[in-house]
Amino acid sequence: MFKKILLLTAAIVTSSFATWDYFGLLQNNSGSVKTGLYYDWDGDWSQMGLKVGARVNIVPQFELSFQSFGYQFWGEKECDDDDEKPECKTYEEGGKGLRDLVIGARYALDPELYLFLDFNLPIGKDKPTDKGRTPPSHHEMYIYAGAQHHRDIASIKGASYGAEAGLFWGFKHHDRERGLELRLGGEFDFTLPSAPVTLLVGGQFWFRLFASEYNNGTKKDKEMHDDWSHQWKFWVGASVPLSDDISIKGTIIARSQDLKNKSYEPEIVMEGDALGVTLEMEFKF
Repeated sequence: MFKKILLLTAAIVTSSFATWDYFGLLQNNSGSVKTGLYYDWDGDWSQMGLKVGARVNIVPQFELSFQSFGYQFWGEKECDDDDEKPECKTYEEGGKGLRDLVIGARYALDPELYLFLDFNLPIGKDKPTDKGRTPPSHHEMYIYAGAQHHRDIASIKGASYGAEAGLFWGFKHHDRERGLELRLGGEFDFTLPSAPVTLLVGGQFWFRLFASEYNNGTKKDKEMHDDWSHQWKFWVGASVPLSDDISIKGTIIARSQDLKNKSYEPEIVMEGDALGVTLEMEFKF
């Protein structure tokens, strides 16, 4: 067990992912390490990076994970040398650096129902965002807590689903404080009867319940009037086992944001609009 914890700790240097997934906890003091690449784009903007994570079953019914750490290679808007667009006049390459680290825990109330808690440590590179450049961290400490439920579907052999509901509470950063958000998610998996391939489809919906606040140097914080902002995300993908302990998974992701900011102060974004692809490999130990 001590060796497994050491291996998990060593894996932090290549770790990532908030609430590990929507499905069952590991058992019998086992663990896993996940590493993968992500690439997102929207028009002339794109970002790419390495994400890694690790989790271990500490005691029965309790799982500890390290998520959302990694390295972003870039996050920027592409401009040609002769581009006349205003945002290209002050354009600089950037958006690279270390990502934040999330420490997560899940506790099983029964084999199909879990409580979870994620805590973000903003240790990633946070640099003022120029137009067209997205840093790997926004220096926001947060807590995300809620419940998950998963079940095999008895009437469909090889099918299962997982669902999640939680509250996202961000602490004050850069004189701004995000409004409390409700986050819902779910995924349906189906393992083909004729091949060791699992197909998956899932989605998430985020809803900002209360307005964010911003301090522009006065004694009192100002409301940003961005309550009711929301974010949609959908994905499809497939997972293939390479052996009993190694699997590979690829996903295609689409996301859309509707940010309602009537104060014209700097926005507190969710995840924005983009298409993306991920390719991950998980090693069990």
